[in-house]
Amino acid sequence: MSKSLVAWNDPKVEPQIDDEESKIKQIHETINKVQEHNFSHHRHGFRGTHVKTQAIVKGSMTVEKDLPEHLAQGLFSQGGKNYTLGIRYANEPSFLQDDRAPGPRGCGMKVFDVDGPGPFLDEAGKITKTQDFTFNNAPLLELTDMPTTLEIFQIRERNFDNPEALKAELSKRKDKDLQFAPTTLPNQHFMSYTMHSAYRYGDYVAKYAMFPIGKLQQELAEKAQVTDKSDPEQHSIWLREYFQHNDAEFNFRIQLCRDLNEQSVEDCSKPWDEEKYPFKTVAKVTLPKGQDVLESKRRAFWDDHMKLNVWYGLEAHRPLGSVNRLRKSLYQASVAKRAGINATEVKYISSIDEIP
Repeated sequence: MSKSLVAWNDPKVEPQIDDEESKIKQIHETINKVQEHNFSHHRHGFRGTHVKTQAIVKGSMTVEKDLPEHLAQGLFSQGGKNYTLGIRYANEPSFLQDDRAPGPRGCGMKVFDVDGPGPFLDEAGKITKTQDFTFNNAPLLELTDMPTTLEIFQIRERNFDNPEALKAELSKRKDKDLQFAPTTLPNQHFMSYTMHSAYRYGDYVAKYAMFPIGKLQQELAEKAQVTDKSDPEQHSIWLREYFQHNDAEFNFRIQLCRDLNEQSVEDCSKPWDEEKYPFKTVAKVTLPKGQDVLESKRRAFWDDHMKLNVWYGLEAHRPLGSVNRLRKSLYQASVAKRAGINATEVKYISSIDEIP
């Protein structure tokens, strides 16, 4: 089995980017300008992207037992192990978007009590024993790669207060259809979304996804659609109501890379064929009912005092591709800007109990 899988350190996985450090520096400056725009509107510092918190949920993840060797990798190598975790659901844009507007949604997951196997990518992960993941509700990213990411964020920043000008400038691009693709995503209940990401998977390369498996969650894909008549805060309203009475369950699945010609890591605008390269379940995520997912203390704690960085986790789950390499320092720059604007301490969190 392992012979047909792409090794994570195959040089074709992450091709070199011309003038990479300069591009990263320019994106830092652009994101910091976006944060300053938000401060001028709200007199508060936010993240560079995924600004609008929709819910913060506590839960757990249990690794499947008796996984074969190629699936029993990293965090998922200890069959039956249970981890606690916290998840923040958010809209993707860099502004406080009206929930009635279609667009990408995402979530950031922090897994606690991680004791390996293997080393951590950063001292922060070693200290906190945590593994962070980020997901989006689409199997592709219109940002494509680092050079495209720089171009798109510069366009978004200079048109921050002018959505029509933003639309007009994006319409002139050769990849305009790709850039507008997120606006065609279904605007439905967060608990019915499948969430996607891409990382190293032990010895291999994989895309990660969380598939909703609860019956109610699957029904909500049709029953809970945001319309023009919905509330501007519809997603938070729904999530708050949902967790008052219902658990949520997801299968944590991975899609292993077998052919870089058909499963590009560097070009994240190209989805991988799910029939030819099927997802396999490696764990179950459970989010229990009876929690106030937008309670003020919980929201303020995560928004202002927590940080999540996919580069703090295990070496076995190293983020791959130039867009992910960008995140290594970009997240740090965003956190520093947010902490400075708000004059707050952003902390390393090592226990689920620290989250209100």
